[in-house]
Amino acid sequence: MSDAFTFPVLAVSALTQAFGFLYGRAGAVLDRRALRREEVGSGELESVPAVVVGTPGPPVFDASALTSERVQRIESLLGVLGVYDDHRELIRSDDERLRHSLGGLRAVLEEVEGQRLTFAGESRPASGVRIEQVLDDVHGKAAALKVRRVAESADVSVRQRAGTVREGAEIIGAEIDEIC
Repeated sequence: MSDAFTFPVLAVSALTQAFGFLYGRAGAVLDRRALRREEVGSGELESVPAVVVGTPGPPVFDASALTSERVQRIESLLGVLGVYDDHRELIRSDDERLRHSLGGLRAVLEEVEGQRLTFAGESRPASGVRIEQVLDDVHGKAAALKVRRVAESADVSVRQRAGTVREGAEIIGAEIDEIC
């Protein structure tokens, strides 16, 4: 996850793209919460701009990750960023308030979505799904990620920790049927 106080210094055109991407994602997450859906359907968001590094999936979240505190943080940050949404000509690379707010918005979106959102020029892993599985006592089979199909360009990071693994138990990081 990103440090809430950092956001890369980008050229104005790239910063405008990053702003639109994060602002749109945050709105989509709040919309899905209101509709009690955990995934944004295809076509509901703009395509991922070139300034995003990697391949983030659509905003998907576990309802338990979207706590009231996180909803409040998103709504507060969207309130601050609303003036920039209404007046895109105010977006400037040297605007510390804008960059601080975007850093905070990215941090809470990464917490809610469980994936990194990385932009050009940053020295951090590319955008993609992040899964952390912590297991106390494994008796049978435990899989962090099990999918039928995944795009060849997908970036998934699985981190697992287990306390006791019983004889005959199996821990799987990722089980993928087909890469397309």
